[in-house]
Amino acid sequence: SMAFSTTLAPLLALMGVTAVVAGRQYLLPTLRARLRALRLGPPPRAVLNRLQTVVCDCDGVLYLNGMALPGVPEALNALRRAGKRLLFVTNSATQSRRSLAAKLTKLGFEGVAEADCITSASAAAAYLHANHPHCRTAYCVGEQGLIDELALVGITAMGQGDTGGMQALVEEGFCDAPIGEIDAVVVGLQMEGLSYQRLSKAAGYAFDRSRPFIATNSDENWPGGLGVLLPGAGACVAFVACAAERQPDVYVGKPSRDLARLLVKLHALEPRFTLMVGDRTNTDICFGKSVGFRTLLVLSGCHTLDDALRAPAKSAPDYILPSLADLAAQL
Repeated sequence: SMAFSTTLAPLLALMGVTAVVAGRQYLLPTLRARLRALRLGPPPRAVLNRLQTVVCDCDGVLYLNGMALPGVPEALNALRRAGKRLLFVTNSATQSRRSLAAKLTKLGFEGVAEADCITSASAAAAYLHANHPHCRTAYCVGEQGLIDELALVGITAMGQGDTGGMQALVEEGFCDAPIGEIDAVVVGLQMEGLSYQRLSKAAGYAFDRSRPFIATNSDENWPGGLGVLLPGAGACVAFVACAAERQPDVYVGKPSRDLARLLVKLHALEPRFTLMVGDRTNTDICFGKSVGFRTLLVLSGCHTLDDALRAPAKSAPDYILPSLADLAAQL
């Protein structure tokens, strides 16, 4: 028979498993080996005490569909009172750093400043500004957060008025624009007003390989709080990339190691005393492990215990909890 620790048993019970993990039958030796490799449960109190910084993903970790997850604001506020620095890194390009800080504050997270936040929108703007300083205009698939961050580095976003379909393309006589009119293409998640006209024009401009083609992130889906996972930025990027017959030059969001290194540099982080918390193994956990952070997967968003057990070494979490709220009990 299988013997589980007191920390592991409630977690497996939550997933409705005994010798079956998340509906899949595992051979006991394999399961035991994987469970040993994963420190299922929270970071030990001794590890928590030594932590200096906690880096959090947002959707599925802190909130769902604009509502804070139960007990999570209280847990993070307790971490802050315990002297931990809190940083927030989201792959959402729908938020600017300013709007994310305001959102978190409104949801009850204390002491959040704009400087504590990085979004894939701000990462895209920073990348273009640093690597393509000539860029003054960018055709964008995305929302206001992306438009705002591009504006902060002097880049005008184009495409907001393109809300039609094939007939709109015919009526405007769409064809490629010269460099100088459209300098780059940036694609992120767009949840409102996304149209065939906008996706087609993004692909048409990206077909010219002299234009930078920037993707905010590759997330296939995200937890919208509706009981099913919803299409993410990766779905928008895939449409444009397929039609343009090229892949993006770069994905600037997690799990980019360049972004992780930038985070370490900007905030003078010591990786061994930093904990990355996320709900996706292939982005959040991989991001943290790429620079030596400790990693915690929470099961309140996208990925499941089954995903964690099957993750390759580069994206296998050090610790797993049902929710970030459960971390407060370890303080």
